Amino acid sequence: MPSSTSGSRPAHAAIVLLIGCIAIALGIEVVARVGFDRVSRIQRRMAEEYREALTFGRGRSKAADRVLMVGNSLLDEDVRFDDVRAALAPDWDARRFVVEQTFYLDWYYGLRRLFSEGVRPDVVVVMLSARQWVRDEIRGDYSAQYLMSAADTLAAARDLRLNATQTADLAVSSVSKFWGARAEMRNFVLGHLMPDLGPLMDLSSEVDTRTIEDGEIAAAAVERIARVKTLTDANDAQLVILVPAMLNPKDGGRGLLRAASDAGVAAVRPVQSGELGARLYRDSGFHLNAAGASEFTARLIPALRQRLKTVRTAARIQ
Repeated sequence: MPSSTSGSRPAHAAIVLLIGCIAIALGIEVVARVGFDRVSRIQRRMAEEYREALTFGRGRSKAADRVLMVGNSLLDEDVRFDDVRAALAPDWDARRFVVEQTFYLDWYYGLRRLFSEGVRPDVVVVMLSARQWVRDEIRGDYSAQYLMSAADTLAAARDLRLNATQTADLAVSSVSKFWGARAEMRNFVLGHLMPDLGPLMDLSSEVDTRTIEDGEIAAAAVERIARVKTLTDANDAQLVILVPAMLNPKDGGRGLLRAASDAGVAAVRPVQSGELGARLYRDSGFHLNAAGASEFTARLIPALRQRLKTVRTAARIQ
């Protein structure tokens, strides 16, 4: 007859293994939460901008109205934000929150989260390209962790038409920083092991230069802009759409302007796509280089200042 002692050994080993796995998982999660936003330059910048945005909900300064600019790498690279902030002061207290590789749904749910956390800007400026307004995608698990609230993951999954496995992955990513940022952690390690990888990826990346019909953009974007407007209106903020300048003049920008107008939303387009030459872009016509950003920003500042003045006046009349 087998002894009870020998029979209990597998169960004991299984318990020890389970405890060990849980300890390792918790350790990895702690390292991700404590270390990643500090060691990665991009993560550190993003975390700092997020914290700055949150200060818009603490108290209410009468010295200046508040404008929050959100977007992806187009906002980061094409706009010299320090120049914009200095030019708008002291009438406006301007903050920026950039998360690369993001699209319309990222920022719809990102703004929902910011508002739920008490952020209260007077104006929200969203800078996305026409394509990014109409694409049905998000930045995956990363967005679930950094832009969505856990309560919104099911709604986002419905918008994205995710299956059960993908929905579960999104839900886990919303509560686990390691799971949500694991791809970025891998890229961070690879970037340090192979420092030439980033420039190589820039050289190998291709920009979609296919013509976009303005009518298609207008039809697809109007409901999305209206949906964001409903969100900002509910939180006493005005919405402004900032249209970037692509090298390709047929980038759907006119359609985006039409969609904004049809949705009753103010828009700013300081530079028409196709106006700036290829020498002012760092890639195939999507991101501006330093000289291009200076040109775009110089033309953005007066246009944005005038638009904000108009929006503020209209809000006070209401």
